[in-house]
Amino acid sequence: MNPASPQSATGYAKRLLRPLVFLALTASLLWAAIGTLHWPIVGDAPLLHYIVFLHDHGMAPYTQVVDINLPGTYALEWTAMHLFGPGPLAWRCFDFLLLTLCGVSMVLIVVEHGIDWLAGFFAAALFALIHFRDGPTHTGQRDLMMTAMLLPAIATLFYATDLSSRPKRSAVERSASRTTIAAIWPFALFGFSLGMATIIKPSGILFAFVLLTLLWIHLGKLHRPRIASLTYAKLGFLTPILATVVWLHHHGALTAFLDTMRGLDAYHASLGRPSLAALIVGSFPSVLLAVVIPALALFFVTKQGKQWPGLILIACILLGAVSYILQGKGYPYHRYPTEAFLLLTISLLAFPLLQSESWHRFPALFTVLLGALFLAPVSASIACHYDWRNQEFNRSLASDLTTLGGSALNKNVQCIDTTAGCINTLYNLQLVQATGYLYDCYLFQPQPAPAREQYREGFWNALQQSHPQVIVLSDQECFTMNRSFSLLDRWPQFRSLLQNDYTLVTQRTPPHTIAWWRHPAQPFSYRIYIRNAR
Repeated sequence: MNPASPQSATGYAKRLLRPLVFLALTASLLWAAIGTLHWPIVGDAPLLHYIVFLHDHGMAPYTQVVDINLPGTYALEWTAMHLFGPGPLAWRCFDFLLLTLCGVSMVLIVVEHGIDWLAGFFAAALFALIHFRDGPTHTGQRDLMMTAMLLPAIATLFYATDLSSRPKRSAVERSASRTTIAAIWPFALFGFSLGMATIIKPSGILFAFVLLTLLWIHLGKLHRPRIASLTYAKLGFLTPILATVVWLHHHGALTAFLDTMRGLDAYHASLGRPSLAALIVGSFPSVLLAVVIPALALFFVTKQGKQWPGLILIACILLGAVSYILQGKGYPYHRYPTEAFLLLTISLLAFPLLQSESWHRFPALFTVLLGALFLAPVSASIACHYDWRNQEFNRSLASDLTTLGGSALNKNVQCIDTTAGCINTLYNLQLVQATGYLYDCYLFQPQPAPAREQYREGFWNALQQSHPQVIVLSDQECFTMNRSFSLLDRWPQFRSLLQNDYTLVTQRTPPHTIAWWRHPAQPFSYRIYIRNAR
């Protein structure tokens, strides 16, 4: 064949495609990883760190430390803090570990189905880069933790069902294989991973119910034993849940936990909810649609959606979307389960078609090249341009608290704040707060509600018992971008306490905007009140 012929040119292009995609994705990953390595601990992460810190200093969960997060979050947070350390670099390592767990699971899934491992790497790299582009406030989020449990669950589910679908050569071998560890552990690990996802986010129970139901149907179609397999899966699923119950009972917090889920957690879910239309419009970043839209053509011309792997992945995409809608906040990290399974599905569709001689290879090629040469570097560039160095709020407040007594303020200082930076500052100074109430979101809601009144009453009683020497109030208004100390007007009783028993000694506003998000925001301000001498 003539080296210059169209056939040889096409073959050369196909051979060049794999290294091109791999190098582009790897370069973007390295660029983003190095550029985000020094991100600080901001957003929700300081709250979770500080809750574990309070637990380690003897404050009981849900009774003394009032929080809406599930115990699985604390378990992973505690493990990360004691494995990697308490600082920002350690938190980046934990974030990278979660992404690595997601990536390895994706590669295992595609290899299990006889597809090029590069397809899994493609999905994993794009998922990591989309996570990086969301900014430092979204590192180590609970939805990322849940996704890092769900993907291994699906990997072990596919492995387990692949074992079940293999033909048995004899009745004796078939009988023996049912009792071997090799036949048991994949189903048990599948259930255990679902159980871990469930104790991190309540929506994990939706994944468990649907996936176990689909497994039951699939094993029936294969004419394989269903009761034993589902029993192992259910035992695995119940293991972390039972461990959670034991942990709560040990701390005398089981009743308080259930009350929190019925009351404060339900109240939190009702706050700051945009319209359904706004949630749908914001369900995917526009740049991701550049990969999704051409991939839709692949979905309609293949039968993946009707086969077992495609059915499971589509179910996970839809369950992730339901979870996103139910949470009702529209935060980027709430999309992570959907995005992870969507990217994995696109990879499973596109990469096998790259070798096709039909027209199907063109949308497949377009999808892969858009992901590797456009979405990946653009995401890396966005991630590396956040102004992570801006820690003016924390440095200023830390300096003020050190001047006011430093370590002497241990159990004698109270933050009225959520994520502006006060909690983060106390954690950096290793100061235990006067009470276990960490959220101002519920104290200053404008509309009356039983959960708001109960939270106010509990905080008020804890405040009266502790009489903190110092109170730090931020001007953050939860679920909005507003900045105002007028939020005190929403709770006259607390405003009167500050006026009568405390003296305002400091009010500071950092000079620069915050660039932890895509659009720079007005900086948070804080006030420091000192209790009057009696």
